[in-house]
Amino acid sequence: MFKPITRREIFNSSVFADNLIAEFQQSYTSDIDLSVKKEAYMLKQYYDHLKPFQPIEPPINSHCVLAYDADNKKDYIATFPLVLQRFLTDLGIQDVYLTYFNKKNLFQFEFENFRKRNLFKLYGGRKTENLGYQIKVSDLHKGIQLFFFSGVYDVPVVFLITANGEVPLSLRLCDDGNLHLNFQEMYQKRIHEAAKNAGFKMGDLEICVQYRLHHLD
Repeated sequence: MFKPITRREIFNSSVFADNLIAEFQQSYTSDIDLSVKKEAYMLKQYYDHLKPFQPIEPPINSHCVLAYDADNKKDYIATFPLVLQRFLTDLGIQDVYLTYFNKKNLFQFEFENFRKRNLFKLYGGRKTENLGYQIKVSDLHKGIQLFFFSGVYDVPVVFLITANGEVPLSLRLCDDGNLHLNFQEMYQKRIHEAAKNAGFKMGDLEICVQYRLHHLD
């Protein structure tokens, strides 16, 4: 299910991923003081793509947040992945990249339990450094569940980025269980329509106050 692919291959094959990840890394490292050894080490250890290989036009300048109005955690686990799959399919997206904004090894991800870690390994997860994964949207409903209820807080849990499809798009799962999207403005109407048709609630950052995974029973 998880097809390993190097991060460099992702950046070379997708100008969207190339620019988006570089933008995130620039943002997260903007306050690093290289005269402080610990900070200099962190920069070298985790940040591998501070500059894009090539420019992108038009720029990635639009965003929104998608939430699923689940009745409870069981409903979220069962239905959210299918709503996400419907949304991506409606946008003509066949494959997505699974990665992180820095070069943290996803094999060391803070999974909810050992069962999920073992499933990640079973589905194709590897210990190899500098890897991302390519996943078919038709399989995503099984894979994305592994990252629910993780030990990751206050930073993106994981990134999904269009690998093959009509609409370049980034979706980052947050610890509230919502999806934060980045895209080019020309795709905004199509994305909004697909989100509505799939069954998502849509808004800005404040939507995470109303829809929070950890408030569900």
